[in-house]
Amino acid sequence: MKIDNPVTYTKGELELVDNFIKRDKKNGTDWGDDEFKDIKLSIKNHYKVEQNYVCPYCAITYPVGHGMAWDIEHIVPKDKKVQFMFEPENLCVACKDCNGAKSSKEVLVNPDRRRFPNSSQDYKIIHPHFDFYHEHINAISPGDFYRPLSEKGEFTIVTCRLLRFYGVVKREQPEQDINDLAKALIDADGVARKILEDELVKRIVNKRNMD
Repeated sequence: MKIDNPVTYTKGELELVDNFIKRDKKNGTDWGDDEFKDIKLSIKNHYKVEQNYVCPYCAITYPVGHGMAWDIEHIVPKDKKVQFMFEPENLCVACKDCNGAKSSKEVLVNPDRRRFPNSSQDYKIIHPHFDFYHEHINAISPGDFYRPLSEKGEFTIVTCRLLRFYGVVKREQPEQDINDLAKALIDADGVARKILEDELVKRIVNKRNMD
């Protein structure tokens, strides 16, 4: 799962973006200005299809056409780097829960960067344009349990609060033993964490096979 085709702007949209970048005074709250209504719709429609309606952080599929299920996501928050606000490779769509959890948290290895960082190694979080999701997170059961495969995967899980069991999609309540294991895993580390991870994965997979 990786975005291969960033949004491209029309001539009119490019003029709008260029004029914004040239402003002496600009900030992230300008995103809500009426003049950007149409370009934001174009951005959202592009990435919903390009991402195949999959959130780049929790890996849950939201196969809905209306935009209410999605937020336009600025990987580097617009409040921190307003100059990247319309950079195509800084944009995607994310589910509202992931977008809200991530909020304006710092995701750059070097927060002082002035030019747009266009390499995976520049980011602490999984970058939808530069990273392959499966190399950093094993989504055992999207929306239920995620196993980090790298420091970047662990950062993404924590930053986007992916251990929010059964809170994203509508489903039955988790079985008590699975819920207890999940809670214990949050505070575990070392060998104990590995044992709990393996046991939780086994029980989730067994439950899915029985359903």
